[in-house]
Amino acid sequence: MFEHDEILDQRIEQARADRARALLALQAVASETGVPAASMQSRGRVGREVRRARCLAFYLCHTEYGWPLYRVGAAFGRDRTTIGIACREVEDMRDDPGVDRLLERIGRGLAAITGMAAAA
Repeated sequence: MFEHDEILDQRIEQARADRARALLALQAVASETGVPAASMQSRGRVGREVRRARCLAFYLCHTEYGWPLYRVGAAFGRDRTTIGIACREVEDMRDDPGVDRLLERIGRGLAAITGMAAAA
């Protein structure tokens, strides 16, 4: 019985830590793009700029933290398929050197803050 409680406590703590890292990614994207983090967290329909910024945050959690899509989705309260679509869109955006540099810059910052090495 106690082992079950410990496992549950570990999962809850992991979910809290993931949510904090997801919020960090949102704030980093907000800082670089000028799109408010609160707007990116909206559950309703958002404009193109906000949606693009939110996709960048999803993508960074997937690539920089090395999280699988379901874990990114859980941290943001989204379905893994939503995250997968967003990540594919960002991959397409990386053809633009400016977007690529932006992602590299934010990724380096997230790695420095969290102490996590960027996923290879």
